Amino acid sequence: MKKECLKDSLCYLIGAIDRAKDSGIGWRKEIISMCQNKGLKIKFLDPTNKVTGLQSEVNEEQLKIKNLKREGKWDELSEFMHIIVRSDLRCIDLSDFIIFYLDADVHICGSYFELITALQEKKPYFIIVPGGKSKTPSWLFGICKHENIYSSLEEVVERLVKINSGEISSDRWVLFREQIKNL
Repeated sequence: MKKECLKDSLCYLIGAIDRAKDSGIGWRKEIISMCQNKGLKIKFLDPTNKVTGLQSEVNEEQLKIKNLKREGKWDELSEFMHIIVRSDLRCIDLSDFIIFYLDADVHICGSYFELITALQEKKPYFIIVPGGKSKTPSWLFGICKHENIYSSLEEVVERLVKINSGEISSDRWVLFREQIKNL
């Protein structure tokens, strides 16, 4: 019988949106597709493809943010961003683990807050930095284990496959979705 430790687990995808060329959509779609192709039954919380009812699509959000900034509507921008931040942080609360994609050449802000929230909640985490550990901001080595820093999406997916099969185990994983279904 095939073990599926990660079946129905929730993963939140952290990474640049605001200043990413593709609003951060590309790598998210790619890792979701790679996981599905490997037979992983992980559910993803993707801030560029929000759960219906939480917020509008990322392109609409970005356009609204740019317009509010251009028009100097700071109160409206603040109110709008509070909703986005609240819903994104709630997704971290709900997630079982996170994947953080960090392109060192793209300025980020919220992603660091999301990572810190996930770390405070003791979530398992995977950090992908194109170029690997040598391109990783030094500060992260002080708050994260370097073993959780990867250089590619493929490395993370292969790790998830091994965790899912039970080949790799860790006490950091607290998964009980199956048990709470019948509460």
